Amino acid sequence: MKEMNTNSISSSLYGLILAGGKSVRMGFDKGYIDYHGKPQRQYLFELLGKYCDEVYTSCKTESEIPIACHPLVDQFQIDSPLNGILSAFQFNKNVAWLSIPIDMPMIDSTIIEYLIKHRDHSKTATCFFDSEGKNPEPLLALWEPKASQELLTFYRSGKISPRDFLKQSNVNIISIPNTQSLLNINSKEEWDQFKMDRTQF
Repeated sequence: MKEMNTNSISSSLYGLILAGGKSVRMGFDKGYIDYHGKPQRQYLFELLGKYCDEVYTSCKTESEIPIACHPLVDQFQIDSPLNGILSAFQFNKNVAWLSIPIDMPMIDSTIIEYLIKHRDHSKTATCFFDSEGKNPEPLLALWEPKASQELLTFYRSGKISPRDFLKQSNVNIISIPNTQSLLNINSKEEWDQFKMDRTQF
């Protein structure tokens, strides 16, 4: 059963897989990596589908993503994950968006449910502290509809960092139950190390 938002301002929660990066360090599309018995983008699409009314996959061009994963093409000329978030609100500014990056293999239902449970509708967004517990983790976050205009204003002022936006905005930042859930895999070396670590348990 999907987690439904009863707030009249934002009755729907949409999911956004942030997969519009160039994967330069990895050398190939990180969405194809199999961490859970299937390509990561398919795993995340199905995971978010349990909690969100609709799920979309951020991308540079529509041809990069299977139609079944609902490609959502970047609408801005910036090289930043902010592109995907802004583009999601361009697509629908009247819903809340739960964003999740393609390169965090440890994210599961427990983490998504924890984030939704601690959602604060009165804030611009709800997110976790990063693995060091100091700054907001900007890519695994729940963005309220009010973030739409605020993000656009932020971008038009010449800024493109989602983390900087969260640091200066009225957001709800919570501690994550397990900081290992925020592990990023951005290179083949990190992927090889991740596979090696998993075989030891």
